[in-house]
Amino acid sequence: MANSPVYELLERNRDIFENRNLIIAGDVLDPMILSLVKNSTHATVICDNYVVCKAMAAMIGQNLNSDCPQIISYKHVDLIFSDIESALPHVKTADTLMLLLSKAKQQTVKLINLLEAKLEKGAYIYTAGANDGGGKSADSLLKPLGATLKIDLARKCTLFKAIFESEVNSYSEPKDIDVTVGDISIKLHQDTAVFSQGKLDKGTEQLLSCLKKIVPQGKALDLGCGCGVVGIFLSKLGFKDVTSSDVSAAALHLTEKNTQLNNVSDVKTVAADMLSGLDKYDVIAVNPPFHVGISTTTAPTVNMIINAPEHLNKGGVLYMVANSHLGYGEILKQNFSRVEILNSSNTFTVYKAHNA
Repeated sequence: MANSPVYELLERNRDIFENRNLIIAGDVLDPMILSLVKNSTHATVICDNYVVCKAMAAMIGQNLNSDCPQIISYKHVDLIFSDIESALPHVKTADTLMLLLSKAKQQTVKLINLLEAKLEKGAYIYTAGANDGGGKSADSLLKPLGATLKIDLARKCTLFKAIFESEVNSYSEPKDIDVTVGDISIKLHQDTAVFSQGKLDKGTEQLLSCLKKIVPQGKALDLGCGCGVVGIFLSKLGFKDVTSSDVSAAALHLTEKNTQLNNVSDVKTVAADMLSGLDKYDVIAVNPPFHVGISTTTAPTVNMIINAPEHLNKGGVLYMVANSHLGYGEILKQNFSRVEILNSSNTFTVYKAHNA
């Protein structure tokens, strides 16, 4: 796998990591980022992505299981697979903060607001990110903190530095939303790190409308659970054994918060790379993502469709909603005995794929 542009930008500036007490947070999407902390005094790496964090753990000869949150300490490095709130109590005071920019600007604002409590006055705060993902204008986020300077520009990515002089308090938690499908009502906490803000996205809304007709029996999987709404909905339908999985620690944390908010006890969360390492189910429901950072790709969904029959019991069903223009219908037909279109619009299509 080729190194990411952000890693290459940081690698040519690796001296900024040397002999520093360091925190790395944000969109840590390239495991090679871990190689940059070799000569730091201490490094805490907070990683939201299970696949990347597992690869980082392997780099230092350690194993990451599917629990979340999880901390691996090795020599001078603390590797934390966690959402930011759960990670904070385990983060040591630092003189350097490296923020790898999220495509969601408010998530970077949230990280700054929370992590500044872990920084010494005069600490260095860096931002690194793709120019088309906010990297070029990230100095606007840093200027309220202190004197800001552009350090480098390469591979269409920009590196800024600020000296921490003033605390900022510019982050507001997103408001809860209410979702009603048929006679089922769900209240949802929101998180800037998790897809869809302010309202339920249209694709998931269409999916839930189709799921309400299911007869609840057997085991169900909410794959790529996000805020957890699908798993909660399945539980409220009557499923007694529901698993909600996601690659994102923030999504898993938010799902757990929302199950508690809705008094749901039949949903368990697990970190997973799509279907890898998961069990067999009678129902799998999924609204698959096609973004990795700021990039788009259909490959993970295509692989999921190919592997899904192995994770369904005989007679099991995959319910999937996807952007209509992505054309997953053919690949579904190649891998399932029967495929129905339950709902379709110019934007989204809901498929029901039957396992023989």
